[in-house]
Amino acid sequence: MNANPKAMQSYGKIANRETDPIRQIVMLYDGAIKFLNLTAEDIENESIIAKAEHSTRALDILSYLQSILDFEKGGEVAAALDNLYATTTVLVIRASAELDADLMRQAAKLLQPVRDAWESNAAKTTQVSSSPQFQAPSTIKVAV
Repeated sequence: MNANPKAMQSYGKIANRETDPIRQIVMLYDGAIKFLNLTAEDIENESIIAKAEHSTRALDILSYLQSILDFEKGGEVAAALDNLYATTTVLVIRASAELDADLMRQAAKLLQPVRDAWESNAAKTTQVSSSPQFQAPSTIKVAV
């Protein structure tokens, strides 16, 4: 998928305003979920122009998240996230083409458990940021 380079830079700039890298990821997930739900509403309201804008923004975020995966360090987790982003992207494109609001909401629901896992890690990082015992989870389970 070839996302708009300006949109990609925009998401990178927004994310970089937040100092905690895990919080940056949570913000990106929040944005993707928000835009997918807005797209579902646009479909129901027959607002095709807004649907196109919101779905494009969600796809740009998914593309950005996929582009920053580190397969060397992330191993199986990075592979699972790559699969999640690819699956969600296909679902969004299909829902958009078929004007299927329920399918669009399903795409948003795919992201929610992973977003929540990142949020949980962000909270743990904040609580024990100076503790040498804290370790990021080695796996994130994704049901797709």
